[in-house]
Amino acid sequence: NLFSKLLLCTWQPAQRRPSIDNVGQHVLFVDRSGLTRNFFMWGKFANIAEQLDATMADKLDDKDPQNNLSMTPSSDADYEEDDDGSGWGASDGDDLEFDDDADDQDILGSTSGVDASYDDVEDTAASSVHPQETTQQPQSPPPPPPTFPEMVSVSAPGKALVAGGYLVLESPNPGVVLAADGCRFHTTIMFRQPCNTSTEGGVIGNAINATWESIPLDVYSPQFDKIFCYYLSYSLTRRGGVEDDDDDENVVLRLQPRTASYEPNKFVERTLLLAFGYLRQLMGMELFHSRFRQNGLNSNERVALAIKLRADNDFYSQINHLKSRGLDLTPQNVESLEPFLPCPKDSEGKVIVNKTGMGSSAALVTSIVGALLQFFGASSLPTTMHGQTSPDADGQTKHKEGLRIAHNLAQICHCYAQGKVGSGFDVSSAVFGSHVYTRFSKGVINNFIEDVELQNKTVQDGLSLSETNSSQLFELVIDADRKWDCTVQPINLPDGLELLMADVCGGSESPSMASQILEWKKKNRETGFLSGYYWKDLKRCNKKIASLLSEQYTKKPFCDGLVRDGPMIISSRTAEQWKKPMPSTWYEFDGSSWDVAMQLLDLRMAFLESRQNLKGMGNAAGVPVEPDSQTALADATMKLPGVVAAGVPGAGGYDALFVIYVKGPSTNEGKSDKVRDDIGNLWRDLSNQDNNTVVCPLSVRAAGSGGLCASSLQW
Repeated sequence: NLFSKLLLCTWQPAQRRPSIDNVGQHVLFVDRSGLTRNFFMWGKFANIAEQLDATMADKLDDKDPQNNLSMTPSSDADYEEDDDGSGWGASDGDDLEFDDDADDQDILGSTSGVDASYDDVEDTAASSVHPQETTQQPQSPPPPPPTFPEMVSVSAPGKALVAGGYLVLESPNPGVVLAADGCRFHTTIMFRQPCNTSTEGGVIGNAINATWESIPLDVYSPQFDKIFCYYLSYSLTRRGGVEDDDDDENVVLRLQPRTASYEPNKFVERTLLLAFGYLRQLMGMELFHSRFRQNGLNSNERVALAIKLRADNDFYSQINHLKSRGLDLTPQNVESLEPFLPCPKDSEGKVIVNKTGMGSSAALVTSIVGALLQFFGASSLPTTMHGQTSPDADGQTKHKEGLRIAHNLAQICHCYAQGKVGSGFDVSSAVFGSHVYTRFSKGVINNFIEDVELQNKTVQDGLSLSETNSSQLFELVIDADRKWDCTVQPINLPDGLELLMADVCGGSESPSMASQILEWKKKNRETGFLSGYYWKDLKRCNKKIASLLSEQYTKKPFCDGLVRDGPMIISSRTAEQWKKPMPSTWYEFDGSSWDVAMQLLDLRMAFLESRQNLKGMGNAAGVPVEPDSQTALADATMKLPGVVAAGVPGAGGYDALFVIYVKGPSTNEGKSDKVRDDIGNLWRDLSNQDNNTVVCPLSVRAAGSGGLCASSLQW
């Protein structure tokens, strides 16, 4: 009876939902329209009902069991929704936080009450329970246990920040970031037999005491020829605590290496710690535990949660692979390489890692977060088919909410892993694809990051998370108070424009370039120009670039003209020739080849002015934002027919170059085009002329809005 009434009280419309007094539990119910409402509540209701029966038996009147339940409606203000703003952080509805103080016996008891899908519960309750009904409802049969996928694969793209370097660190300055198609980090998760680990150095990290459970966790990184082996240990009680250790009485989750001799990986380990902490808080202890029990955790068969990490080739330099095969450094040869090539090793067998600046760490963290959310049934992400995001009209809202949750959690994990709160544009791009971005305030997560860092300063052999930090993490990710104030405006390069990236090997990096630039700005150094000259002009240039890509280049006459006349007319001419009248297949000026070319010149001039100010600012601050060698490479590239702009991405330096160009006639059976081939040939010739600088094209293209998504990649 109490179970039925608890459901009756809970599944009311938000504006008419009754409160529950004398229950002995604190339950926060919010609007049921958001995806992250705790759809795992069904299983928890059984535990709460059992507690109610036990603790309230003496208080209930046998003749009228309803007398002790207060049915007074709560204030509408308790469930008032915030207005949905245009910027990032707004959600379709409030989220549900469920507080569970069940004792050990309830946690370890039967799972018969675990979890029908949220939508099934919602539909049944909404159709059968009137807000003011107090008559007893017939009891339904126990819901079936939740179904989880046996394996999931999720990928996140790399990025190129083509405008907004340095300025994006300060809100509300925009950054224009293009997600990279063909450059994605993939995470696959399933249960497998544990990896055999050496006992050299002693096995550590097993179950802490009888109120804890432990499962082997293996992270496979075949491209780095490594397997990271851990124990994931979690408390089966809400209070947690470690036996004989008063300092750890609030700890509820630990990630520890399985052997004393291991090589730490902060980005993997810290992401796993926080992701599992969020999942445990969201799902509740029993359902979180049952996810492992269903796969042999409490049987004679010992299984491990296995995570396989794979990166597309463009995250790492492929120059050695091409040279070892006797291949020229051209786009076609790069694309011909087999996927997921291992990193080369030196004479001592040590892996050589040469990154290309495509945001591998952010893509890694985001793909792990997305895969864990999917594997535990905690989110719904877009799916892909043949590399393209497939539309799902029925799941649009769920996908949007799933990406929002993944973004917030991945940002927190990435900042914790790198030990500072950055701008977040790389994680944002890994989640949402290409867009115009303004950063979130550091204060949103800074205190939490500091608290977790402080807690783990004295922790040996692994990482731990307290119940307090878990609750804080849950609130930050759910973001019911709309604290995340970053904004995301999706953009796409229009059909007919394309992105090409270069891996540049030469020169030497200057450490802490961003900190040096910001320090120079803080000192407000005079450079012979008006104070703040570079910073103010860069703001104007970046806004111009963002406006062209998000507004002007989306208009139908421009898009139609670019597709129609781009390959044969515009791409065959240099930018200097675009200034003069040219033939067109269109009879009106709007949308003609000359009209399209003139509008492309606007983008070209904005990038040229941005480059000029970045280089000047770097020279004034003593930082090689655009070194002379990169200036020469970009200028030579921009002289080719069809090239709109070239420059150094992100914070600049020696290691990368981006190019935006008009696609020419197709070559190589449609896998490339003439302009792309010409750029690659130029870079090959320049590399042959200068032994100190090697320029290798990457295979990436602009990914548009394709961000974090599930895929069919197998183990």
